[in-house]
Amino acid sequence: MIGSAKAIAEFILNNDDIAVITHIRPDGDAYGSTLCMLEAIRALGKRAFPACEDIVDEKHRFLPDSGDFAVKDNMPFVPKAVLSVDVSDAKRMGAFEEVFFACEKRACLDHHATNTGFCDISFIDGKAAAAGEMVLEVIRALGVSLNGDMALNAYTAISTDTGNFSFSSTTGNTYRYAAMCVDAGVDVEDTTRTLYRTRSIQKTQLLGYALDRIEFFENGRVAAIRLNDAAFEKIGATRADANSIVNYLNEIEGVYVGILADEMKDGVKFSFRAGIGADVAKIARQFGGGGHIAAAGATVNGVTMEEIFPRVIESACLAAREM
Repeated sequence: MIGSAKAIAEFILNNDDIAVITHIRPDGDAYGSTLCMLEAIRALGKRAFPACEDIVDEKHRFLPDSGDFAVKDNMPFVPKAVLSVDVSDAKRMGAFEEVFFACEKRACLDHHATNTGFCDISFIDGKAAAAGEMVLEVIRALGVSLNGDMALNAYTAISTDTGNFSFSSTTGNTYRYAAMCVDAGVDVEDTTRTLYRTRSIQKTQLLGYALDRIEFFENGRVAAIRLNDAAFEKIGATRADANSIVNYLNEIEGVYVGILADEMKDGVKFSFRAGIGADVAKIARQFGGGGHIAAAGATVNGVTMEEIFPRVIESACLAAREM
């Protein structure tokens, strides 16, 4: 662990006009933990706004204050202090990396073990199941009461980054943090339905398209799916619709490493998931990415699928061979 919740709490108490920045292509933890932190800062009477290079996807627009997210060219004010949340590497802030380092007062809160710390004031805990857990610790250190909006955002953060409390990262503390959110008013049934039991027609069609194109390597120990712009355009789906597809791969019997490869105009994005015993963060790091043992990712810019896919598969096969 690097730093502490107290250090982030003191940073917030000592500053105002704060931008809370999360990573590009955000997930539920990024959205939820950022918004929960935002609401705690505002509860102190301070000005703050959430920031992300990407516009909030439709799935997460139910989250309180999700409409407040600012893009770089539309910030409500120039921040005097910045706090990154769930950002494993400064480059993962995309366009907001420049905003982050333009501020003299910077802090970082993150739960990725691959984060070595890119500013002096940090709270980094690779053992935390989600950044949402850490945000709740900061709120406790601030002495702010957890209200319903904060709780819903935090619960979403924790639930999504633990696979609805099914990943190996889930601990007793994870359930205790979730219980805090439920006690503060979160409707578990409604939230679960919104996050996991509701799919658009386009997302359902994309899932079917992807699962019909699974490729197997290393005698079935590695499974991969390749997507590209043409696939999304054909179905009318968005990139956000593909976020959970990779999880289906490590559910296949005998698969140690699951890979979703998405070719975009400027490169290829890889999402990795591990079966029992595998460490996909090691694979991701070889290609400039990072993450957790069971879930990681990497984006390789300036290459085509044909150029990079065989190299990634080779690395995954080697990892599976060592199991």
